[in-house]
Amino acid sequence: MVGTAAARVKGGACMQDRASGSLIHRAAHILTVLAAAEQPLSIRALAERAELSKSAVQRILADLVATDLATQEPVTRRYRLGPRTLALGMAYQRRIDVRRVALPRMAQLRDATGETVGISVSLADQLLHVDQVESASPLHARFDIGRPLPLWSGAPARLFLAVRDDEDIRRVVSERAGTDLTPVNPPDPEALVQDVQAVRAAGYACAFEETLPGVNTMSVPVRGPQGELAAVLSLTAPTARLPRKRVEELMPEVAACARAISVDLGWLEATQDPQVVPLS
Repeated sequence: MVGTAAARVKGGACMQDRASGSLIHRAAHILTVLAAAEQPLSIRALAERAELSKSAVQRILADLVATDLATQEPVTRRYRLGPRTLALGMAYQRRIDVRRVALPRMAQLRDATGETVGISVSLADQLLHVDQVESASPLHARFDIGRPLPLWSGAPARLFLAVRDDEDIRRVVSERAGTDLTPVNPPDPEALVQDVQAVRAAGYACAFEETLPGVNTMSVPVRGPQGELAAVLSLTAPTARLPRKRVEELMPEVAACARAISVDLGWLEATQDPQVVPLS
């Protein structure tokens, strides 16, 4: 039988008084405890395992229940994870599935072009590069995997903005300005709207030495089962190997790879035509 101390979910955190942690940290820890529990927990049991006061747990649970992140059983009055945690988990899993499905196709494109190929997703108002297959060339470009970036930063980001309305694009710039550490300064909102409108009409995006000097990137959409924008496929390379003319030459091949990934994800409307289609 596992002892009480060992059964507590520590989550790798320092076991000091958790009352000093932020509200978000404490709420996240309570959700972690509920996820690890085999049965619904009372407030007292939850407080013991989370190493928080009962009053603090009760206050946080009220908010978690109100947002469907936790549920209180009507008879026992004990708590378990709520339905929204399933929705969040499924959303995360879909992104992981995109990565798993895309990697073999990405490797084929890398081998055919000799350049680094990456896959990106959006998380709220941020861009996340989730994986890449790197060029074998000693001098090659690469993506910053796992680091959240603003949605105005580079070609992949503008594709994610292209499926939003213009007012939301302006909001992203105004709200995120000053909160993201990036070599790319927030653009003028109206200039960004015009750039995104062009991307929306073209169905692809390019960035020439935008996020890094001497590096160019081309990006195309990856569709999900309902035709939604599930991810963005990008090819990046040193400017000398990926000038504008080379981008034009490679676009059908990169677009065909993205469409093949879309088919693998269940997009039934994809055809053998390698041409990109507008996002409008």
